[in-house]
Amino acid sequence: MHQSSKLNWNYQLFANVIINLLPGLTIAFLSTLLIYFKQKAILHNTVILVSVFMVYFLSHIFRSRTGNKFNNYKAVAIIIFFVICILGAQFIYQIRPYTFYISGFAVGGILLLTISSTFLASGQSLKIVWRFPLFLAGYVIGFFFSPEILQFIIVGLALIVTGFNLITTTLNKIIKVSISGTIILVIMAFWQFYTPIIYYEEQADYEDKILFTAATQYHKLVITQWHEDYWYFIDKLKNLSSIDEYLYYEPMTHSIFKIAGNVEKILVIGGENGCLLREALKHNDLQRIDVISYDTLLRKLGEENQYYVSMNQHSYEHDKVHIIHKDLLQYISETKERYDAIFIDLPDPRSIETNRYYTIEFYNIIQNILNKEGIMITQAGSPLFATEAYYTIGHTIDEAGFHILPIHNQILTLGEWGWYICSLDLESDEMGKRLVEQRELTVETSWFNNEAASLISAFGKTYYDTLNLDINSLEHPLVYQYYLKGNWNLK
Repeated sequence: MHQSSKLNWNYQLFANVIINLLPGLTIAFLSTLLIYFKQKAILHNTVILVSVFMVYFLSHIFRSRTGNKFNNYKAVAIIIFFVICILGAQFIYQIRPYTFYISGFAVGGILLLTISSTFLASGQSLKIVWRFPLFLAGYVIGFFFSPEILQFIIVGLALIVTGFNLITTTLNKIIKVSISGTIILVIMAFWQFYTPIIYYEEQADYEDKILFTAATQYHKLVITQWHEDYWYFIDKLKNLSSIDEYLYYEPMTHSIFKIAGNVEKILVIGGENGCLLREALKHNDLQRIDVISYDTLLRKLGEENQYYVSMNQHSYEHDKVHIIHKDLLQYISETKERYDAIFIDLPDPRSIETNRYYTIEFYNIIQNILNKEGIMITQAGSPLFATEAYYTIGHTIDEAGFHILPIHNQILTLGEWGWYICSLDLESDEMGKRLVEQRELTVETSWFNNEAASLISAFGKTYYDTLNLDINSLEHPLVYQYYLKGNWNLK
C-alpha cells in the first residue's frame, strides 16, 4: 500500500469513527432536551431504540444493495447532519410552546434519516461489527457532559468530518462552494438564534417559552413569553404579567393620589420592576420620587432589561426619579426626609427575612418619615389565599397608630390581591369617602376610575375572626406562618 493511500485510509478510518460516535452523542443530547421539555421516559427509550434499529438496519440493507455508490455524496450527507445538530435543538426551543412534541419527532426523524445516509456513505474502512459499539459509546459518553458542552462537541466533530470530506471527495467546485456557503449560513443562523442551554434546564418548570433568566440579589428571576405577552416569575412563583399588571399597579398608585391632598414628594420602597413609577409619573404635580430597593440587582433589571423597560416605559430614566443607594432599613431609620406618600411594594412574607417588613417595628419607623397629612400604602398579600396573614398585617398597622383602609382587586393572572391604605391623620371612613367620591382622575389609566374605586374598597364578610388577632412583630413573627399555610392550592 502506498504511503499516500495508507494516509488516506487512516483519515477515512478516523472520520468513520467520528461518524459512528456522532449518532450516539446526538441522541443523548436530544434525549436530554426532551427530558427538559417534560417528555416521558418511555419516549426517550423509544427514540433511542428506533434510532438504533433504523440506523443499522437501513445501513446494512442499503449497503448490501448499492456498495459504495453513494461515496461521492458523503459530504452532502454530513452537512445535512451538521445542520440538524446545530439547529435542531434551537428549532425545538424557538417554537415553544407550539407543537413542541411534534417538532421533537420531526427533528428526530430527520436526524435518523441523515444518520442513515451518513452510514451509507461511510466506506469500507470500518466494519459494521464496530459500528454498534461505537454508537453505544457515543450515547453513554454523551451523558457525562452538560448539554451546553455536548452541543458544541457535536458541532465541532461534525465540522471536522465535513471539512475532511470537502477536501477528499471528488465533488465539483460548485457543490463544494455551495456546501461551504451552507455551513456559513448555518453558523450565522446559530449565532442569531442561539438560546443558552440553561433555558432548556429551566423549561421543564414552565409552560411557556423562557426568554430570560437571571439570579438577583435574593431571588431567581425567569421571564417567559405567551403570544405577545410576558410573564415574570420569581423563585418559580408568578410575580406579574404584562397582560394585566395594570390591575395591580393602577389601584395601588392612583388610590393614594385620590385620597391625599397634595402629593409632591414620595418614597417608593421596593417596586423594582418600575411599573409603580410609571403610574406615579402620570401625575404632573408630583415633583420628586425617591426609590429605595430591597433587591438592587432586580432594580438594575428594571432599569436595563428590555422586557422590564418596555413594560415600565423607561420610568427609571425620568428626571424626577432618584435612586437611593443605601440599605433599605438603614435609610428609613436614619433619614431626615419626610414624604407626602410612601408606597411599599416588597416581597410577600414567605420567610423570617421578609416577615420583618410587615412587623409593628417596621411600621413604627415608617411613621417617622411620613408627613402628618401623608398617606402610606403597602401590598399585603391575598385576602383570599392568605386571609389570616392579610388581616394580621392590617391589625399590626392599626396597632402602630395608623388608620387603615383595606382595598383589594381581582388580578387575572394572580388572583385576588390586597393592600392597606394608611394615614396618621385621616380616619378610615374619610379615606374611603375620598377614594370613592373625589373627582375623576385626569391621568390616563387602563382600568382604574371612580367605579373601580368603589369596587376595590368593598369587602364582604369573612369567616375569620379579624378583631382578635395578635400583632406581627420581630419577637413573635406570625404573618409568614399564616402566609405559608394559606389556601394557595385554590389558585
